[in-house]
Amino acid sequence: MKKKKVIGLFFAFGAILTASFLVLDWMAFFRCGAVERCLMEGAQYQDIAKFATTAVMTIVVLFIGRSGFCARDRSLLQAGFLVSLCADFCIRILHGNVLGVCFFMIVQTLYIIRHTRKSDVDNHFPKILCIPFGMVLVMALLCAMGAFDKLMLPIVASYGVFVVCSVVAACRTPRIGYFPAVNARCVKWGMVLFLCCDVCVGLSGLVSVDHSVQEIVAALAHNCVWAFYVPALALLALSGYRRDS
Repeated sequence: MKKKKVIGLFFAFGAILTASFLVLDWMAFFRCGAVERCLMEGAQYQDIAKFATTAVMTIVVLFIGRSGFCARDRSLLQAGFLVSLCADFCIRILHGNVLGVCFFMIVQTLYIIRHTRKSDVDNHFPKILCIPFGMVLVMALLCAMGAFDKLMLPIVASYGVFVVCSVVAACRTPRIGYFPAVNARCVKWGMVLFLCCDVCVGLSGLVSVDHSVQEIVAALAHNCVWAFYVPALALLALSGYRRDS
């Protein structure tokens, strides 16, 4: 069986998984409204299906082989997806959000390096990484000074800077010229969707027992997270394949 057909089957399987958990997420929302406890009941399948979807997209990237641009680009993309798989395992299976967000910071670092490369032998350190690394240093110093009661806040703030810088780097790929036009667009829009996903994650944290509107916004945003995340993964996975492969 040709590689294109195999990849097509993986995408079809990922689409089926995505459709299944999105339908169940929205069914739960219409049944429960914005009652968090009700939404979480019976959500085990959705968590497993979401992790499985990331695993399917990771397999697609691991299949790149000689169909990629060069060994370094392939390695960076595959490393990014493998770390994303670790992040989603922590968040969806272990429910360890802090560790999951830390993994996603590594993911964005790998993507920034990949999306700022100018040639097959480019081993540069992107200057834009100084911004999120500086943010991490500032947050670490503030934590050491006891400025935060919870660890999640500085970690999320640091990650926010990482993902914004990553989107900026991705939007510059068409001008850099290393990736062909179609692949550059996959990179650009894949990271834009990644940002939309993360914005929804942030909005989903607005739940407050005293504000029903915030609860509804949070529940709606929660259901939109993976509607953005799966296409983002798919576009980034496709960005690693040459069009003639």
